[in-house]
Amino acid sequence: MPSESAPAPVASVAGALGGAVPAGTTELGIDIIKVDRIRASIERFGERFSKRVLTPGEQRYVRMRPETFAGRWAAKEAVSKVLGLGVRGIGWKDIEIDRLPTGQPSVRLHGRAAARAEQLGMERVAVSISHESDYAVAIAFGVRTTGGRYVFPLDIDDRLDDREKRLLGRMERLRELHEANAALDPGTSGDSEPRVTAAIPNPEDRS
Repeated sequence: MPSESAPAPVASVAGALGGAVPAGTTELGIDIIKVDRIRASIERFGERFSKRVLTPGEQRYVRMRPETFAGRWAAKEAVSKVLGLGVRGIGWKDIEIDRLPTGQPSVRLHGRAAARAEQLGMERVAVSISHESDYAVAIAFGVRTTGGRYVFPLDIDDRLDDREKRLLGRMERLRELHEANAALDPGTSGDSEPRVTAAIPNPEDRS
């Protein structure tokens, strides 16, 4: 989170392809996936699918449960969008979705993902996972603490469907609530995390 003297984060979804972005800018990533897609991939590819997508720690937690696996899939996709490259440009296991003792998901970046976050001036990425009916939804956000380069294309708003736009609005409300709570309690650590594409996922599709 930015220091108290830093400007308040400004949600950034569209902007220039390149150039400097000030510290305090918030980048958002949203992904949604139908649980049945993951279930079908598990049935088709078995453990090979899990080993391709999940780290050993994630595998131990997921235990081939379709709903839990779908949540991790969506979270990795959402985080990759925050980093501006997508999973194809990073790698599934470079983004690890861990679990805090409180049960909240947390993000650990490795390899290319960690290098990309450093390039963007982004010290921390947070994610929230929820399940809506038969879908797993994840929303991730990262705050640029030192500034960096902008990575989202100009037409990013046009790429969001109605469901993603609704979820984005929900994310913005949660972020505002989080900031209000942080202002009331300056000692907060910022660990609370707000709560986001139709063929069968193939583990060979992405590195």
